[in-house]
Amino acid sequence: MADQAPRGWPAPPAHLHFLGICGYAVSGLALCCQELGFRVTGSDEDAYPPTTETLEAAGIPFSPHHDEANLDRWGVPQLVVLGNQVQAGNSELVAARDRGLPLLSEAEAYRGLTQGRQRAVVCGTHGKTTTSSLAAFMLEVAGCAPGFRLGATSRDFTTTARLGDPREGGPFVFEGDEYTTSALDPSAKFLHWQPQVVTLLNLELDHPDLYPDLPAYVAPYRELLAQLGPQDHLIYNAADPLVSELAKSSWAKVQSFGLAGADWTLTAPLANVGGRLRLLVRTPDGGEVEMALPGFGAHNAADGLAALATAVQLGADPQVAAQAAASSRGAARRFEVLGSVRGVTVVDDYAHHPTKIRATIAGARQQFGEEVQLIMVHVPHTYSRTRALLPEYRGAFEGLDLLVLGEIEPARERHLAGTVSSADVAALVSGPEVVLVGSAEAAIREVVDRLRAPAVVVCSSVRGFDDVAARLLRALGERQE
Repeated sequence: MADQAPRGWPAPPAHLHFLGICGYAVSGLALCCQELGFRVTGSDEDAYPPTTETLEAAGIPFSPHHDEANLDRWGVPQLVVLGNQVQAGNSELVAARDRGLPLLSEAEAYRGLTQGRQRAVVCGTHGKTTTSSLAAFMLEVAGCAPGFRLGATSRDFTTTARLGDPREGGPFVFEGDEYTTSALDPSAKFLHWQPQVVTLLNLELDHPDLYPDLPAYVAPYRELLAQLGPQDHLIYNAADPLVSELAKSSWAKVQSFGLAGADWTLTAPLANVGGRLRLLVRTPDGGEVEMALPGFGAHNAADGLAALATAVQLGADPQVAAQAAASSRGAARRFEVLGSVRGVTVVDDYAHHPTKIRATIAGARQQFGEEVQLIMVHVPHTYSRTRALLPEYRGAFEGLDLLVLGEIEPARERHLAGTVSSADVAALVSGPEVVLVGSAEAAIREVVDRLRAPAVVVCSSVRGFDDVAARLLRALGERQE
């Protein structure tokens, strides 16, 4: 494969340098380019595991700081690839532009790598990683050798991206991303990918730092669907009114999914069997398949239906794809049970939007019962999201016995002054006892001091709050000794 390169790129073993290389999607792209025979280097200023460990294992050198000197550290690159976390005033980016080095965004690079492939974009506010990673796994088990680009880690794969079978028409699954392409391109990333298949899960206001209201947030989705022609395919959630409205205006061939009244739908109530969600599914042609999914609840069932419909559209056999779900481990940090110590179960979870928090709490009660003590360690994500969604936190934590609330994780807004605090979230909480903490260490102390088994502790955040879930589990084990 070392002789292959997208049109307009230098040929391998040309030197590609990645700004923001430690992001999930960008690190995956770097690995794909290394696989093609390119020499890959990079830099980042917000590097943390697991992507740092993945890059180190692959032998890809990178600097943990952005600096103009990085453009000469490993030799002058022939192409600079730009991740969207890199700010416009970044010294390394400014220097690359001043020196006239060719620049390409991560989203544009993926389009080049997947030229001629059958591309699917799985998009929406919630469930993108779960659905896209499961669809890719179904295709893998079905022998379709898919490529994929995920926004987070799947426990079914060793990387967040791979090329798969590069032949013309081979399937490639994108986890859709409505966030900006880069500091130089404000358009949504998924608009670069020109898919033949779009799977639209749900729509609810998110990323308020970019989209001031719901119509603004929906606008790039409308644009994405407008790219689809009569020969293309739209798979949509029949239970979401806004999604259904958008589907009506599409020129594409449409299929719906949903727990009832859809093309891909259930023929029996949801059931939990052996710790997995059991679905009996009617396919659009009237056939029936059975799926056993990781996770719980209606939201995971809907994501499973969407993944199945996507995989089949990309060439998987329906029976084989459905059976594959039984061996899927699911996306990392989506209600991932890390372990149990003396009747205390520790769960690592990604939920950061009030809607997802509600679903996570409801699912935990469904899975573990009303008798257990249910604790959540939660870190709100970004000042802009917390401020814009603040009213939605009212009632979001009902069903908990204890909420341990950490300080807001600023992420890409770390250069901004805090405009809202976790205390503002705490003021809206009703039901559980609330404790505010300033560190993961303090959160662990509070949880350990207040535990009464049987208990479930859900650690909920985007970045893992300094690996608080694993550290809590270790602390419980040490306490037992």
